[in-house]
Amino acid sequence: MPNYTILPDPNSLRLICISAEANRLTLAATTRLPKAECPVCGKFSRRVHSRYTRTLADLPWQGIPVRVHLRVRRFFCEEPSCERAIFAERLHGVVSHYARRTNRLDEWFTHVSFALGGEAGARLLHELGVTVCGETLLKRIRSLHLGGGSTPRVLSVDDFSFRRGRRWGTVLVDLERHSLVDILPDRSADTFATWLRDHPGVEVVSRDRSGEYADAVRRAAPGSVQVADRFHLLKNLKDVILRVFKRHSEVLEHVPDPGQSLQPLPRLRLDREASRQRTRQQMRILFESIHALLQQGMNKSAIARTLGVHRHTVQKYSALDAPPRRKPYIRKRSALAPYEAYILKRWRDGCRNARQIWREIVEQVYPGAYRNVARITECLKKRERTREPWPDAPPGLSSLQAAGVLVVRPGKRREEEQLVIEQLKRVHGSIGRSACLVEAFARMLREKKDDCAEKARERLESWMAGAEDSGIPELRAFVVKLRQDLEAVLAAIVLPYSQGQTEGQINKLKLIKRSMYGRGKFDLLRQRVLYAAN
Repeated sequence: MPNYTILPDPNSLRLICISAEANRLTLAATTRLPKAECPVCGKFSRRVHSRYTRTLADLPWQGIPVRVHLRVRRFFCEEPSCERAIFAERLHGVVSHYARRTNRLDEWFTHVSFALGGEAGARLLHELGVTVCGETLLKRIRSLHLGGGSTPRVLSVDDFSFRRGRRWGTVLVDLERHSLVDILPDRSADTFATWLRDHPGVEVVSRDRSGEYADAVRRAAPGSVQVADRFHLLKNLKDVILRVFKRHSEVLEHVPDPGQSLQPLPRLRLDREASRQRTRQQMRILFESIHALLQQGMNKSAIARTLGVHRHTVQKYSALDAPPRRKPYIRKRSALAPYEAYILKRWRDGCRNARQIWREIVEQVYPGAYRNVARITECLKKRERTREPWPDAPPGLSSLQAAGVLVVRPGKRREEEQLVIEQLKRVHGSIGRSACLVEAFARMLREKKDDCAEKARERLESWMAGAEDSGIPELRAFVVKLRQDLEAVLAAIVLPYSQGQTEGQINKLKLIKRSMYGRGKFDLLRQRVLYAAN
């Protein structure tokens, strides 16, 4: 616990008196050391030339500002060869030369400015009894020298956004010390390469699949080992498999969704059904238009300009054999679900009184309100008038759900999810081969069976050969990308490094950035981030 005293340093200062005013305390003090050191030659002197008074701001007392009138001496320098004939004594640990506030008050400014920033820090200090401008605290942040530590041996690099989709920066993390090293103002290869040249000694670089960072490491640190992040590798494969599943979305409708129970009543919404039909019609027209223009020999960029859509949309639709189908959202669980069978039975028995049905299920401990039952009975009445077909079963598995089930760790899969994977392997040839390849790739990344790079290379080459022989164009394109970054992928299989720590540091950085309302300049953000890391 800190040892608080009235004077900043009782060993070097002597208190003369204390005077109290309505809104201020004034301390009169003098120095008590018998000699002083010359700041130029370092010789000590006892010959006093004169005295003068310094006025210093000190820590407040119970919110009352404190001012120190300190009597300081000037000394003759007794070294004949020294260029300084007269010097003022230095009070190390009390106040800096020419400063107007004590060191301990200056430490308050440092901690508050880095924690809260300019205006917020000034408001807090004002409540504590210190009047200061927000710009003064910002100057304090900029004046402190941070960084310049030892170069990390294992470095992790990743990007973060100053403004999402527009401006990006780079964060550097030491994976061995678990600390942030530095942040860069952009994510270009030139900036990162310059940093690597200024900090030689990096042996391992962990990164995502970014080509910019890979190019920078090859140029500035060619002897270092690059490690691709396993999470990003698996995510890239999931995105590839998602495109495969979208081509076979009609087949996936026959696979039941493990997270969806049979709940027909919440789906009886004629207004939503009409909206879904309109959306399907629009997607079908767009699909037919894109494929018709492709058959005429028009390229994808020209089709995007002609139809007024993004070229990525044209690229997605051109890879499909049928119009995409969106799965309607269904609430997975509701308080009314256990009583659906009873409501349908009473409806078929001829009971059309919603309040009567509600009273009956309340006796069965239904906790919901009457309006939920009334809404269901109203939908049932509309269904009878329009003679719409009854939804016998919930929609099947969506492409996104199928891809998500495959990347779940085997030990965390539910029994229903395991049954879905087995059905995926049987429902269609391409889907089955894709599911087996995804499981094999995930197992290769997660289960480190050996530390031998040659054996890992053999396993990876075997997997890539199987993906190329699968006849699935999306997987073949994925293999091409793997071969372009083969050494980093092999290092990801063998070495234990990943981007997990870096993602945590980015979360802390975003918290600091948002505390500045997203408007702080890069130099202020860098100073505050490095201060928090140290």
